[in-house]
Amino acid sequence: MTMKPTIRRIQQKVGVTPDGIIGPCTLSAISRALGVAESKAPLWPTQAEVRRGTSRFGRPGNEAQLTSVMPPYPLLYEGSPVRSIRVHGAIATHVQQALREVLEHYGSAEIHRLGLDLYGGCYNYRPTSGGGALSMHAWGIALDFSPDANAYSFKSPRATLSRPECVAWWQIWEAHGAVSLGRERNYDWMHLQFARLS
Repeated sequence: MTMKPTIRRIQQKVGVTPDGIIGPCTLSAISRALGVAESKAPLWPTQAEVRRGTSRFGRPGNEAQLTSVMPPYPLLYEGSPVRSIRVHGAIATHVQQALREVLEHYGSAEIHRLGLDLYGGCYNYRPTSGGGALSMHAWGIALDFSPDANAYSFKSPRATLSRPECVAWWQIWEAHGAVSLGRERNYDWMHLQFARLS
């Protein structure tokens, strides 16, 4: 049984694209419709601003801007334990806090069951998958989780991070201003980034 028809009806009522995906636009529209004040997440630069090199994230590939974050619960990268993850210094406290909130919300056993402990990487000076522009990973402002079950081409509901039990995972990251390509565009569900799409 799928909830997509119900979600689409709600989206039509609140005036957003009825795609059946509960993303930031849908949640924002529902909050407005209910008269609920929205939480103020940090407003990060757009991808275009980042790629121009005019944002607070500076130039790509500048490893001096990176810092190490110690994960509050065990992460695995290709089966090996991860001691720390390297991220841009500007997002470090947000990454640390988001992971703490994930641990508080889910607990270790559920984190493991959902694959939220499977780390796919952050800093990597490379172009986007299928494109010529540099990936947000080249600035250390994008992170991947559970990559095998959420491959670039996987859509909802095949991508495990698109499932209802992972909504809180995304809401935690979004409260820190991160963007999910999965929730925004229904692909690359492993990926979250601290840059707006537009």
